[in-house]
Amino acid sequence: MLDAILTFVATLLVAVFAMIMLVAGVETWNGAMIEPLLLRRTLLLLIPIGGIGLAFLRARRSLRKARAKREAADTRENARAAGQARPAADLARRRTKAAGGDAAAKMVAESQAQAKRSDGAHRAKIRAHVERKAPPTSDADRAAITLASRACLAIRHVFPPRHPQRTMSFFGGVPLAPDDLDWPMIHNRKGLLEPLTFMGQVDLGALPDGPARSLLPAHGYLYFFAPMSGNFDGDASHFVVRYVEGKARKDWGPQHNPGFLEPIDGAENARYRYPWLTWHDKPEKVYPRFYPRIEIELGWLEDVAEVEEGDPDAGDGFPWEVAKQRRRQQLVAFHGAPVSWNDALSAHGKPTDRLWIPFEGFPTNRRTAEVLLGYLKSYIKEETIGIKARLDTLPARSEDPERSRLSALLERYTQFEKDRWRIFQLATTGEAQRGKALDENQRTELLALLEELRAGALPEGVLERHYMHKRLPMVLNEWIARAAVEGAESALADPDGIAQMPDAVVEALRYRHSVLRDPDFSKNGSYAQHQMLGRGVAIQDAAELMAPEHILLLQLRWDNALDWHMGDAGAAQYWIRPADLAARRFENTVLTFESH
Repeated sequence: MLDAILTFVATLLVAVFAMIMLVAGVETWNGAMIEPLLLRRTLLLLIPIGGIGLAFLRARRSLRKARAKREAADTRENARAAGQARPAADLARRRTKAAGGDAAAKMVAESQAQAKRSDGAHRAKIRAHVERKAPPTSDADRAAITLASRACLAIRHVFPPRHPQRTMSFFGGVPLAPDDLDWPMIHNRKGLLEPLTFMGQVDLGALPDGPARSLLPAHGYLYFFAPMSGNFDGDASHFVVRYVEGKARKDWGPQHNPGFLEPIDGAENARYRYPWLTWHDKPEKVYPRFYPRIEIELGWLEDVAEVEEGDPDAGDGFPWEVAKQRRRQQLVAFHGAPVSWNDALSAHGKPTDRLWIPFEGFPTNRRTAEVLLGYLKSYIKEETIGIKARLDTLPARSEDPERSRLSALLERYTQFEKDRWRIFQLATTGEAQRGKALDENQRTELLALLEELRAGALPEGVLERHYMHKRLPMVLNEWIARAAVEGAESALADPDGIAQMPDAVVEALRYRHSVLRDPDFSKNGSYAQHQMLGRGVAIQDAAELMAPEHILLLQLRWDNALDWHMGDAGAAQYWIRPADLAARRFENTVLTFESH
């Protein structure tokens, strides 16, 4: 502190002396001169005053040091006299602190032990269910199996979507359920509890009357889950269905998963299914966890046996051919006429010498912009990573022509994004905003950007791109096609956005939502149908093995609109024993997955 004061005083004296030298000879306000003699006298007066002040500060500092030394000596003497014993209060404080630490450690240990017991109980519950011995199938059980196999509840999409939704039966999205819904959690291969993916729910009270209606509860809701992240083993085929009795209440609402849900099909596969999201620093955080929500309707289709002699249609052909024709008539009556492929939103055969615009009003909404700009940002990210990787392999010589060329490319990619920062903001769009229409300025700016890309605004890439990973501008039409479909689906799912879609676009999307598709259906009768009850489709051997003792509670097939692939055109089938169905023990349902 004293050193700082001395420095300040010295600086002040120098400043005063400099001021005297500057002011000497300057005129005052009345024209008189400031005399140098007066200034010298003033300086001589300030110097002793400053010296007296410094002496006072030095004396004060010395007194403080002497007092501190005496106090330290007294403290040491008192400590020796007391045998260097700690004060009682200090000892009590330390003991209390130690006791508190022991209590906290004990609480942590108990919490960990409780979590371990809970986890062990959960594992034991799953294992006991997997290894349980089912009672023999009774005659009543076989009668229920026969009844369930003779008719099915076929399922179709409600398309175009209705606003508001009429029923609480739908695929995808999140469950509409009470807050205490028991979301299935199963241990994955890493030994960690992971929630299953929600597939859909069925409002049992809205089911129509039919041949096997008595097998299902009159009221209540079934919630179906599946291990879609790819992180599970066979144990995840159990506890996949939840049942809530009664009717919906006003306090029910959307129920999100209780833990971190992995991306659909896992993060590794998601990068191929959603390539426009790979530009994010951590794309695994933004990949979809839920399928798009689609309302469904159910209707009865009876199993058609071969006609017998005396049947009115017996003369129309061989018995099995007549049965097949009747089956087709039932399917058409429920699902509607078969739909042929519509290439209005397909990139195949579209022009490349000019910008392809799929329909009037394109790009329509933020979802369209999100996909288009996401593709572009991911493309730029891939190219810049490739350029930097090549730069790392080159010698660090500034005159290297290849290094100069790659550095210039890197700068062009960086500058391209900077110059268009405003429109690139649309690459990040919240789920609730995806159906929101673009304003005219945004549409104009986005179309101008697409025209730039078609004309070759970006430099030639350095990556070798094959098949799906094509170069710009050749890949541009594929980006536009995917963005058109995604944007149109988002518009139809939005009450305010459905008016954005021309009728021609709705018809082009109908193929994605249809069960009966030509030419396959008309040519050989093939189709992929979701259903409850009935006979499960035989892909490998699951249906053959399960059918004798189980009822097919639900069958899910591949579905383009829902982004369900089910392997290679496979099926997810939920099986339940008749006794469990009668007792409403839906937690005993077993899930099988099969594909070609």
